[in-house]
Amino acid sequence: MEIKDYFTKNLKPRQKQYEAIRAVAFKEGTIDEIATCFEYSPKSLNTIINRLLRGKHQLFPDVKTGPKGRHTSKQTVKEIIDLRRKKRLSAKEITEELKKAGSPASIRTVERILQDAGFPRLCRRTDKERGISKKGMLMPQRSADLDISELSPFHVECQVAGIYLFLPYILESGILNIVNQCNLPESSNIGKTQASLSMLLLKLIGNERLSHISQYNTDLGFGIFAGLNVLPKPGYICSYSCRTKALELMEFQKKITGNFSHMYPDLYKGNTINLDFHSIPHFGERSEMEKVWCGARGKALKGANTFFAQDGGSDSLIYANSDIKRKESSTEIKKFVDYWFDVKGVTCQTLVFDSKLTRYGILYELDEAGVKFVT
Repeated sequence: MEIKDYFTKNLKPRQKQYEAIRAVAFKEGTIDEIATCFEYSPKSLNTIINRLLRGKHQLFPDVKTGPKGRHTSKQTVKEIIDLRRKKRLSAKEITEELKKAGSPASIRTVERILQDAGFPRLCRRTDKERGISKKGMLMPQRSADLDISELSPFHVECQVAGIYLFLPYILESGILNIVNQCNLPESSNIGKTQASLSMLLLKLIGNERLSHISQYNTDLGFGIFAGLNVLPKPGYICSYSCRTKALELMEFQKKITGNFSHMYPDLYKGNTINLDFHSIPHFGERSEMEKVWCGARGKALKGANTFFAQDGGSDSLIYANSDIKRKESSTEIKKFVDYWFDVKGVTCQTLVFDSKLTRYGILYELDEAGVKFVT
């Protein structure tokens, strides 16, 4: 193939038009000869020439070039840089934040913007630094007390929004006032009122164990109910009773029961009070608890021995005590009688319990004090 063949054979449409018009311009033959050479009809070649002369045809159209800058807006670029500078988020995390904000960008775009801004690649971070637990779950924020009076109107979602319907009854009952009067544990971030409301919330939504709070400690609606940004973590809630002295708990219980007996007398109008022990097994490998009889398992296990008193009419719990030593279990009924005298001022109900609850010597003392009981 000779070099001139590149200008005469297998030409592209635009190049063929150019060579034909050039041949006409330099008079390399007649219109008919040139048209035949380039496989045009004389009429078609004349039409192309006329359109070219009138400026309606371009042999070499301008090639559109892409934008010299980025398509990403300046505001989005600023957000990307702020997220890296202030929160040290990775490109993937920044992409997720931008998507939530309604201005999506690809990971590669974010990486290029950060690179152009002079940010180096982040070092590999631990799960804790990334805010992810060992189970791959996002770590909740640290609980902090909220000053509701300083908050502006806002909107949050809550798994059980009906929990807020209890607030008028909680305030009416005076529970929060009693909590403030008692010397209950509190920290710099979580007050005793907030801790109490967090535990009460779990009971109101039907959870039996305090450790279940881990299912809800990212729910902002539950946190605000308790006066916090988010609910406390399981470690704080589950160890709360360990930081509370027995005398303080008994005083708190006495004030609550006394207040309820005054405000809601129907709860304590039963003619009988049921007394009984209940054992709570402890399965720790190095448990230092005494062995107690567990009726549900039919054997003695290490655990906490607890004592309960329940109104026979309304089934309301009026007294509870835990960690009772075996040698002290027989006298627990006397502690309850003294407690009930302090609350009610008089004991007019009949105490009902089984024969193993106490000793006959204790029963004689109670009988002399005018206490009625049925075994």
